[in-house]
Parts: sequence; C-alpha cells; structure tokens
Amino acid sequence: MDPVREQRILEALQSLAQPGLSQQGLLDCIRSLDAEVATADSGLPGDLDHYLRRRSYEKALVFLQGGKPGAGTCGRGA
Repeated sequence: MDPVREQRILEALQSLAQPGLSQQGLLDCIRSLDAEVATADSGLPGDLDHYLRRRSYEKALVFLQGGKPGAGTCGRGA
C-alpha cells in the first residue's frame, strides 16, 4: 500500500480515538475514511478495506498497527 495513503488513513483513525474531537472533526475523519473506499476496488488490503467499509475503525487501527483484530459479528474470518 502507498505509504502516504497508509499514513493518511492512520492519522484519521487516530484522530477518531482522541477524546474531545469536535463534531466537525469527527465528520471530517469519517468522510475521509469513506472516500478511501468509495470505489468498488479501493486498492487497499482486503481486511483493511472490509474494516473501513463496515466502519470498524478500531479494527482498522489495530490492523494498521500490525495487530490482529478480534473476530466480529459479520462471520468473516471466524
């Protein structure tokens, strides 16, 4: 994945985790992340694409930080 794109996604995800984020900041982050997966073929790794499309931002952040996100309720990866 393009390192600039990865950094942009990572920064948006980290911003969402910050206490005191304004409503406008929250909306800006969500719009930014939605734009990353706006096309059918986002070009992102499959798991990251899945997390962002489902707005599983905590899992996306764990994934980008090299961790293994826990199983969710969608049945994928179970």
